[in-house]
Amino acid sequence: MLIAQSTATDYSFKEIQKTEMLDYFTFTNLVLFAIALLLFYVWRTPKYKNLPPGPMGVPFLGCLPFMESLAERTFTKWSKKYGPIITVQLGDHRTVILNSYEAIEEAFIKKGEKFNGRFKTYFTEFASEGLGIFFIDGEKWKEHRKFGTRALAGAGMYGKTIEQRVLEEAENICHVIRSKNEEPFILEDYLIMSVANVINGITIRERCDEEGNENLLKHAAIVVDGFRKDGLIYSLLSVIPWCRFFPQTQKHMKSMKDGLRTGNALFDNLIEQHQQQHDRLHPRDLIDLYLNEMKDFYKPQLRYFLKDLFAAGTETSSSTIRWALFYLIVNPDIQDKVHKEIDDVIGHNGIVRYDTKLPYTKAVLQETYRIRTATPLGVPRRNTEDVTLMGYFIPKNTQIIPNLWWVHNDPMYWNEPDVFKPERHLDEEGNLIMSNRVMPFSIGARHCLGENLARTEIFLFLVSILQKFTVLPNPDDPNPPLECSPGIVNSPHKYPLIMKER
Repeated sequence: MLIAQSTATDYSFKEIQKTEMLDYFTFTNLVLFAIALLLFYVWRTPKYKNLPPGPMGVPFLGCLPFMESLAERTFTKWSKKYGPIITVQLGDHRTVILNSYEAIEEAFIKKGEKFNGRFKTYFTEFASEGLGIFFIDGEKWKEHRKFGTRALAGAGMYGKTIEQRVLEEAENICHVIRSKNEEPFILEDYLIMSVANVINGITIRERCDEEGNENLLKHAAIVVDGFRKDGLIYSLLSVIPWCRFFPQTQKHMKSMKDGLRTGNALFDNLIEQHQQQHDRLHPRDLIDLYLNEMKDFYKPQLRYFLKDLFAAGTETSSSTIRWALFYLIVNPDIQDKVHKEIDDVIGHNGIVRYDTKLPYTKAVLQETYRIRTATPLGVPRRNTEDVTLMGYFIPKNTQIIPNLWWVHNDPMYWNEPDVFKPERHLDEEGNLIMSNRVMPFSIGARHCLGENLARTEIFLFLVSILQKFTVLPNPDDPNPPLECSPGIVNSPHKYPLIMKER
């Protein structure tokens, strides 16, 4: 019996030794593998002298583990330690963040020809094959930029002017508001549809709310959800493309692929219809104008061009209008001043025009652009050659991100930046001051293509609404949410408000 127990004990001891030995070898192998990966990462990371300073990251992820949900706030925090230009490793990408007006101006204006590239990532190729207007480069970009500027100004299109199209949609939204009988309702969906109808009227001469255009309305919803719900996934795919192999990411990617297919089929069908009905002498919209003027016609390029214009022309404008309304709800004294100015200059039934002199109302909008920048980090750019910027060396093909949010909230320039004060944009005589430091559409050659259209429709929509209605809070929830939601676009949260007819 004792011999059997001793044998069993020896056997158990040997098994424990064997297990411990395997655990030791497993741990050793893992450590060696980790060291090898680290050495490989260090070896493959290019070394440059005189890069802008910045925080240390970790292999393969860079500084991503140390970032807050609102990236612009994190970049601002780091810039206070390292300076107005910082280098940050975002996943696989070396990135330079421009955290001051002076840095952005020097890069995008004074040295703009060297910073007019677009930074390409797995996501940009996934979403648009590098086509459209957001992500193309070189001569193709210049050609489409020139064409798009003319087209969005209404060049060559028969029918209504841009202002007439906007005012029609503004009148439609006023009808919707009136139908709510001063009961709380969520304006967002109606407003997005009306704003989308403006860009659609210019580009494809279609409306989201017309019978038979259900797919167009569905595409609008996909675009909005993409900016908001899928914004984090877009960002992850841009900086750590291998995250696409994660099961959770694959679920999102399947949804995004379905949305891309739906949008591609929709716009391909519209292009084909225009080709069949094309009348060179009577262009109806941007597609007709494109078929007239662009010699190297390539359907995928036009498709993504239209999709980019639709996306850019819908979410940012509607979000800015809603931010303005939210701030007028929490600042009723400011809303009273806007109402008085509109009544004095236009009257209750007068016709609104973009060139109407409403300096206080325009100051309210400029303050909205400042305090709630729709795209706080703009669209990333790329320097097309080695360049020195403010004494630092920036290697060719570095991702460049302007921190527009910090330019708009720097307390060294803006007194009490967290406070909504339209008066800061007026001189002593009440005239509007258009500050260079308010740049919601970015600056330089690659600033927002639709800036003029966006400014026009945001102003006309807001004035048309305030001419007819007073905006009030929901009595069950009197405080509209003023915090930003993280994403590509800083959109306000949904909030049921009340519109009382004046």
